[in-house]
Amino acid sequence: MPNPTAIECIARLALSALFGGIVGLERELRLKGAGLRTHLIVSFASCMMMLVSKYGFYDMLEFAAAHSYDTMKLDPSRIAAGLVTAIGFLGAGTIFSRNRVVTGLTTAAGLWATVGIGMTLGAGMYLISLFGTGFIVVVQAILHR
Repeated sequence: MPNPTAIECIARLALSALFGGIVGLERELRLKGAGLRTHLIVSFASCMMMLVSKYGFYDMLEFAAAHSYDTMKLDPSRIAAGLVTAIGFLGAGTIFSRNRVVTGLTTAAGLWATVGIGMTLGAGMYLISLFGTGFIVVVQAILHR
């Protein structure tokens, strides 16, 4: 599959901001610390990084082919794997323990899942991202105590 056009990449970024914002809006309406802006930015940024991960190194492959290199070792999945790890630090900042009561776990899980929304959009998996967004919002809204 060829690289997406700049317009398609911008559309993916816009959708990731929209979908992340939808998840964040539910959190914001419940007065949680990480709301609309946080989820929107997390989804947008993870989509951007996924686009780099998936498409940002084709020039290196073309360079290798032009210079008759037999092998070119690239692992674009490393960026995607780093996203999943890195969001843990942001999510950890939303978890608090007071008087044997832990709060913020759902918000942290929502942030982690929002990275998945951005990553799937960055990878061009539109229906999976749409389903994931709906699923996360429904679970957070319906299963809220």
